[in-house]
Amino acid sequence: MNLLSDVPMPKCSQFKSYGKLVDGKIHFVDSTVISASYRRIVRNGDFKYTLGESLPIPLLNTTEKITDEFIEVEYQLKDGKKPQEKEIFIQPVPHQHLLSRSAQIEPGIPLNILIVGVDSMSHGNAIRKLPQVYKYLKDELGSVIFNGHSVVGDGTTDQLAAILTGTSETGQYEARRHIKKARPVDGWTWIYKQLNERGYLTGYSGDNPGIGPFSYRLMGFKDSPTDFYPRPFYSMAEKILKDSTSNKCVASKTISTVQFDYIREVFAMFKNKLKFFFSFNAMYTHNTYSEGGMIEPDLLSLLQDLNQHGYLNNTLLIVLGDHGSRYGKARAVLQGKLEERLPLFSMRFPTWFRDKFPTIMKNLKINTNRLTSWYDVYATFRHMLSYPSLPSDIKHGQSLLTEIPISRTCEEANVAEHWCPCLRWEPVDHSYTHAQKAALAAVEYMNGANLEHQESAEMCRNLSLKSVNYALLERPNDKLLSFANTNDLRPVFNQRLNPAHQHICRYQVQFTTSPNNGTYEATVRYHKSWFIVSKGISRINKYGNQPECIARQLPHLRKFCMCKEISSKPLYYMFFKCT
Repeated sequence: MNLLSDVPMPKCSQFKSYGKLVDGKIHFVDSTVISASYRRIVRNGDFKYTLGESLPIPLLNTTEKITDEFIEVEYQLKDGKKPQEKEIFIQPVPHQHLLSRSAQIEPGIPLNILIVGVDSMSHGNAIRKLPQVYKYLKDELGSVIFNGHSVVGDGTTDQLAAILTGTSETGQYEARRHIKKARPVDGWTWIYKQLNERGYLTGYSGDNPGIGPFSYRLMGFKDSPTDFYPRPFYSMAEKILKDSTSNKCVASKTISTVQFDYIREVFAMFKNKLKFFFSFNAMYTHNTYSEGGMIEPDLLSLLQDLNQHGYLNNTLLIVLGDHGSRYGKARAVLQGKLEERLPLFSMRFPTWFRDKFPTIMKNLKINTNRLTSWYDVYATFRHMLSYPSLPSDIKHGQSLLTEIPISRTCEEANVAEHWCPCLRWEPVDHSYTHAQKAALAAVEYMNGANLEHQESAEMCRNLSLKSVNYALLERPNDKLLSFANTNDLRPVFNQRLNPAHQHICRYQVQFTTSPNNGTYEATVRYHKSWFIVSKGISRINKYGNQPECIARQLPHLRKFCMCKEISSKPLYYMFFKCT
């Protein structure tokens, strides 16, 4: 895609570090340091942190250590122009309650599970932007890379909810900030409970808490959900980065180096304990295709280190993107639209596991060319815990350790039609009456969504259709319709079946609205002269500060709202009648 450009790595080495934290001790690395003190960074829910009292740095020649996970260090310097400097540090701490954790129920397949996620990294863009990582995963580690892996909804929250809870956000109790009686997400069906029962230490580390998947528009966690949860550290880092000349550097380290060093330290410190650790990296890639390559040197180094130190001998390694890029010029073309729905997803089991479980490995390789989704990943984790038995309470998804049917549909995989990558879409003239009316129906839907709340009804402008950029009509997949069975893993096709409900048509339209100049994609079903808009309308260009007046109260309406000074209430129709 010629819409992509390369962005050089941030040069964090130009920034000075005054100390380093090693095994609970601060080592000064700059000769201008006279003395130093530290304060612990204390979590106060997901949205606040506080600093503890100032304490002297333990001397190197004593046994005293810093036993806080996240600290701010203040240095007193010889430099008269700048007598003070501050840095923040992160470290895992070998607390006794972690070291002594034991399994109440023995896991069926006792492997560590390490997930390294890169925000907005499609399978295709991983090949472009992470070629060395992709090659290392495939050729050196023998990872299984999935070619038909689909998103299950819009944005990071939908994907991570599927991976970690086995259901969608709408399948859990209400946690959206603007909704009355919404609650923090602590009581959702997190897999951490089953992991803890089986003796696992758990961790979740996200480098960009300002857009955290469960706190950006949700209520977040009241209590830390995992044993390792460095959100307060990254909240403070985020504030520092905003005031810095480089928003990718923590002192002389890249933000990804900090993330990956934490993984190294957790695996080294707790090498004899089972671990489930999810590291999600959004700082480079959340808003752009082009910066994806910036993480590659640090990610490749992490994978090589884990392999060389033997940590992968008892670990299931997963490298993934939650979805493809959702914004920008590349997203506006059909290739970008498809890539949004097909994220990077790879699994790597230890060599001994492949030899011991040949049937599982055979199924995994078959499944690389089947339709899979994030619900299947959750089902796989649960299967590993209960193996050889299948878990009995899986609502969505199928374990990837079992063979996924070749005939599987998006509906069976719990992938909504708007996100389904398997449908065959054919272009239709954007001036076609149905294309125009489908777009009008979507605009009316968006205006109606704003009218559902008093704040947005009064503060957001009425949108109108400016143009239809392109339109697609769904056509039946001939192979799906004619599939009969498999013979020696090969599909067998019979005479093509005639699809039912030919009076139903489904369109996807991309259109631009006024006055916000927003570009959107919507799936609209035509049924008996009605145009019915599906949920999940995507905005594929940035809205910036347009929805500033309602962004905190009604975050789900950000993509539809352009703030105004004088309100006027438009008429709202959920369905748009054909004439």
